[in-house]
Amino acid sequence: MSRRAASLGRRLRTLRRPFRRTRFDVVWAPECCAAVPGRLHDARRAPRILEFLRREGLLPGRRVHLAPEPPLADLLRVHTLEYLESLERPGGTEKAFGERLDDAIERPLVVAQRRMAGGTTLAARLALDRRATAVHLGGGLHHARADHGAGFCLFHDVGIAIRRLRHDGFTGRVLVLDLDLHDGDGTRALFAADASVHTFSIHNRDWEEPAGVETTSIALGSGVDDELYLARLRAELPPLLERFAPQLVFFLAGVDVADDDALGDWRVSAAGIVERDRFVHAELARRRLPVARLLAGGYGDHAWRHTARSLSALALGGTALEPPSTADLVVEHFRHIAGTLPAPQLAGDDDALLSDEDVAELFGGLGATGAARRRFLGFYTPAGIELALERLGYLGELERLGFERPTVEFDLTGPADTLRIFGAPDRRELLLELRARRDRATIPGFELLWLEWLLLQNPRLAFTADRPALPGQQHPGLGMLRETLAALVLVCDRLKLDGIGVTASHFHPAAQSVDTLCFVDPRDAPVFRGLVRSVAALPALQGSLAVEGGGLVDAATGQAFRWRPLAMVYPISPALRAWFERDNYRRIASAAEPRFVAARPPA
Repeated sequence: MSRRAASLGRRLRTLRRPFRRTRFDVVWAPECCAAVPGRLHDARRAPRILEFLRREGLLPGRRVHLAPEPPLADLLRVHTLEYLESLERPGGTEKAFGERLDDAIERPLVVAQRRMAGGTTLAARLALDRRATAVHLGGGLHHARADHGAGFCLFHDVGIAIRRLRHDGFTGRVLVLDLDLHDGDGTRALFAADASVHTFSIHNRDWEEPAGVETTSIALGSGVDDELYLARLRAELPPLLERFAPQLVFFLAGVDVADDDALGDWRVSAAGIVERDRFVHAELARRRLPVARLLAGGYGDHAWRHTARSLSALALGGTALEPPSTADLVVEHFRHIAGTLPAPQLAGDDDALLSDEDVAELFGGLGATGAARRRFLGFYTPAGIELALERLGYLGELERLGFERPTVEFDLTGPADTLRIFGAPDRRELLLELRARRDRATIPGFELLWLEWLLLQNPRLAFTADRPALPGQQHPGLGMLRETLAALVLVCDRLKLDGIGVTASHFHPAAQSVDTLCFVDPRDAPVFRGLVRSVAALPALQGSLAVEGGGLVDAATGQAFRWRPLAMVYPISPALRAWFERDNYRRIASAAEPRFVAARPPA
């Protein structure tokens, strides 16, 4: 589908929707998109939600507000001066994050969470002024204490907001409704002696013994599903609202309760999260209560989709829209930006962009002839690639990871073209290495961008017991696979290629990509599903070793499974997508998968 057709489709969908909608304000700030290396936080979570709401016509521009920087006096209403001073020194966040962070990473995190404190205060003011809901796409830092950070939380944004409102004259009762997976222990401790603030938390495990004059603390354990979660919420919340009669509510709408959360241990479905939030907002709206809704917890690439889905239901009065996949959203965003990049600039044919002197410098003095005329995949110059990566925000993401001067390099001397990105001009820290060629042989009648090698790594991170090295890894991953594949989709768009092909040398990257890529040989599909099922209960390292190390046998034949690299393709053109939708391909690919069991250990 073309971009024009997609835009027209969105407009038609908007016109068909009910005219009566729930309008809410949204608070956020780009400065809050700080990455936490080695963790499973999605630094793009808030802007992805915002982009979805705007794209679907659910959020007018006048309803979007930038989170302000809170003054020091607001922070001091909750935190000690000694603690705030410690955050200005290198290593000040170590207790909260469990490791010593590089200063280039640590400073943006402190700035981001401080800005979130200002965002929560603004959301509360908007909610009170309009007696409605205001959504802050950040905040919910409920583990922070007066004199230290904890659980990735540096500033207690809700506490700062409440005490600033008190300072400004608000005396009403406040309910902090915390439905994050984790215990709201910091909030409970902060207001333990304050009868005007009720702290309500349903979570998996207590972080400390619950205590307070106005508190509800419910620990449900692991493995909680929709039925138990919603039943307990429905039983507890309405009586509390009647008895306590709050005049302002902070709703921590964490989505780390989801069954696909990267860190959580609950099994709440996407529909269950929508129903949870629908119930909460209905109960609060019935009483015409001002609500400051906060982002709170949610880990992994898909966390944003749960919030986006829930907010669409809030806006449309109950009907939830299904957000696109993260990969599709990234590709669409990149395609929009790519539309502003003229082909002559990417190919180096624009005299204003690339002079002969530039060519000589970029290629180490080779001048404008010979090897200097060679281009990546026959089209891109180094300057053109760097321009595209800058416009797409790719280099900006690397800078947010602490690499302040990413450097792009080409090697066009082999049978395949190689692109490398280093963390700095000294080329000591290799972040990305891509070896690619144009391929017409794998699937006759189609031309693919074939990736012979793709490496994404962060040399500044170390493996941990929770995240050990997987086969083929020398350093932990960079966390930018989706952005990389989205950029490669744009390459295919520009060069009129049908798709992206890759040979999966190891099990774990193939398992991560199986929902997006198709097997060239349909017979590989049922076998791979059987492998995934056989190691689903194992940690990633043990599962990979079992598959690649001869640790599995076919339960029906008793033969040991031998791992081999698998050819996989991401189809882009309509013609190639149709090729993978053929009846014969689908019949073979959907065949029953074999069952694999652990091999008997050798004597």
